[in-house]
Amino acid sequence: MSSRQRIFLFLSSAALGACAVGPDYQPPASSLPAHYHFQPASTASQTVQPQWWTVFDDAALSQLVEQALQANLDLAQAEARVRQARASLGQVDSALWPQLSAGARSGRDQFSRNSENFANIPLANPKTAFNDYRLGLDASWEIDLFGHTARSREAASARLDSLQQQQADIALRVAAEVARNVIDYRGWVARQHNAQTQLADAAETLRLTRLLRQSGEVSDSELNQAAASVASLQATLPPLQTAQGAALTALSVLLDQPLAEVAARLAGERPIPATLAQPPIGLPADLLRRRADIRQAERELAAATADIGVAVAEQYPRLVLVGSGGWDSIHEGKLTAAASRFWNVGPQLSLPLLNGGRLKNQVSGREAARDAALAAYRQKVLAALADTETALLRYQQEEQRQQALHSSLQLAGRQLDIARQRLRVGEAAQTEVLAQSQQLALVKEQWLASQQAQAENLVALFKALGGDVK
Repeated sequence: MSSRQRIFLFLSSAALGACAVGPDYQPPASSLPAHYHFQPASTASQTVQPQWWTVFDDAALSQLVEQALQANLDLAQAEARVRQARASLGQVDSALWPQLSAGARSGRDQFSRNSENFANIPLANPKTAFNDYRLGLDASWEIDLFGHTARSREAASARLDSLQQQQADIALRVAAEVARNVIDYRGWVARQHNAQTQLADAAETLRLTRLLRQSGEVSDSELNQAAASVASLQATLPPLQTAQGAALTALSVLLDQPLAEVAARLAGERPIPATLAQPPIGLPADLLRRRADIRQAERELAAATADIGVAVAEQYPRLVLVGSGGWDSIHEGKLTAAASRFWNVGPQLSLPLLNGGRLKNQVSGREAARDAALAAYRQKVLAALADTETALLRYQQEEQRQQALHSSLQLAGRQLDIARQRLRVGEAAQTEVLAQSQQLALVKEQWLASQQAQAENLVALFKALGGDVK
């Protein structure tokens, strides 16, 4: 049997006998309730659909969300981190293959006559200076006997998955922030227009009160009260305008777009996006599949488990097949001659013996990191369940409040109609109509605020459920 055949058989038997030490990863079991505590029974079988933002039926909102998913800078950073992790995985994969490098050298060497090189050479005047020419290849291949490379690859792959899930989570957060800011902008604009209507009525009331005061029909107190109402309503406008500007600037950052372009996209009065009477919810178990942050925590746990295997494998022998070959000559023109050839090949085995407990403590440290990752995963699951329960409760409570405000708005509208009819038949003054109009605007402000809050609650609910952005 030739030397090459012996080497091949040795490598084959080593590869067949290879095993990965350390714990094999098992996904953690999570105990979740069968249904949400605040979940309507009719929504148990429904789940959030992709592109959940389209339920608001607002073309500008949908366009801005989709644009943000392409242009957002947080997402650009997340995508770059994914590419970096993919490159790191490729580096780990390279360890599975033989490594080969080439080298060449041409130089002038000078040896010391008094060095050990000439200690046993019985020459009176040995040659100590000469030119050296060298051309060769160096190769190495580690046989992964105990899974050091396999576990390293397992950890790198899990961390790549983790960063991809982080990217998905950031995309969901970006979509939710864009939707929320568009809803806020719509809400602030509608509430500003309502406040301006209320202010116009208050200004007309003040004008009529002044005329009545001149004729002695009202007191100074009533006049002052009408003036104070105007001033109070004027004071409500700047905060509403500030809130609109804040929503636009937030969208400008989210979309990486100039503020003027964002404002142009949202120009014109549009109603606050409508919500759903029964939003799709699904079951608590769906959170494990839908929530990217839970999937990210699970992948981090898988990576931490694989890290233990890497640390354990470092306590075992490591086998590397090394070899080199080429041509070496001190005579110019004879580099490629048969006599200039050299080569060597063979296995190298290394085994750590004394390290002061470093490797043992390294395993203990990785096990502690695994335990921390498991606790973080469980915490993510509980937090996701709490987020969803809170979002469901807020949505249902605001729905009840909105229904009560809608009834109040209808009653205020009827009162205004009655006041106008009385004005037409001469049974009421214009000030009474204006007072009822202001009362209607006051109730409408509460109703608009509830609409805005409920649309925000629906965004928060989709976010808590892990709404898809694909």
